[in-house]
Amino acid sequence: MKKLIFSLIALFTMTLSVAAQTEKNYVFRVSRGDMSYTEPQEKKATVKSVLGAILTTAAGSNTQHHPEFADDVRNAIAGAVGSARRLRLVDGLLNVEDLAEDEAAMIYDGSIGAISCTSQTTTRKDDKGVTHTDISYRGTVTATINFKSIRSGEIIKTITVNNGDYDYSWIESPEKAIGNAIAGMQAYIIRQLNAAWPMYASIVEGNRAKKDKQKEVYIDLGQASGAFKGMTFNVYTVFNVAGKEAKKEIGRLRIMEVMGDDISLCKVTKGGADIKASIDSGATLLITSTN
Repeated sequence: MKKLIFSLIALFTMTLSVAAQTEKNYVFRVSRGDMSYTEPQEKKATVKSVLGAILTTAAGSNTQHHPEFADDVRNAIAGAVGSARRLRLVDGLLNVEDLAEDEAAMIYDGSIGAISCTSQTTTRKDDKGVTHTDISYRGTVTATINFKSIRSGEIIKTITVNNGDYDYSWIESPEKAIGNAIAGMQAYIIRQLNAAWPMYASIVEGNRAKKDKQKEVYIDLGQASGAFKGMTFNVYTVFNVAGKEAKKEIGRLRIMEVMGDDISLCKVTKGGADIKASIDSGATLLITSTN
């Protein structure tokens, strides 16, 4: 077995302090800012809007706003920030002054655009010809969340949550529909944050290979960093083009077994030949999480 250690080049997409980038999986501290919500105002009635409302009601559809869930949405957003692998939520605005000494610290704020529930009425006939009326509901939550540098106020990342970003299927009660929309929104935000701040790893040793293809490798990421069985990674080669750093995806990995604080065994799920060739040549590889 040929033992190899590859250097990791941390390619962050955010402009943050150099000190923060010296650790490849640096955990950024984030303070909770204000997420404002203003209940949408009813538009002035016009002939067109009145006719539209009549047609919508006749079709069995009706939408109601639910401002009483605003705090639930705010807490779900905070929960998403706290659940992202490389962000640590620092509770309360009182911590902003303390965090100002940390060049990489952030604060998030933004606005909640809508918290609504649409009802849908349908009719059906059973086997005996009896007509039944069913009412189902679909919740919608929209929001814009800005992550800013506490020191400079610069916006580092903006996440916009729209209706199509999460599951908002028709279900049996308005409360469950809103809850379903909030849960879907939270899961979507976590995915976006993990993609914006991925985990970085290095291949520390090749394991099983077959002919000219790498089948398994060990990486230097384990339970201490929150690695888990099934976690997936993209593998890139890093090279120079006209004095600029470039990367090219050559394969993918999936953790088969977390074997310690900083070691996991991975299956090569794509690009086995290219990964083996890179290992054999001592090429620099960049490995980033995808989930």
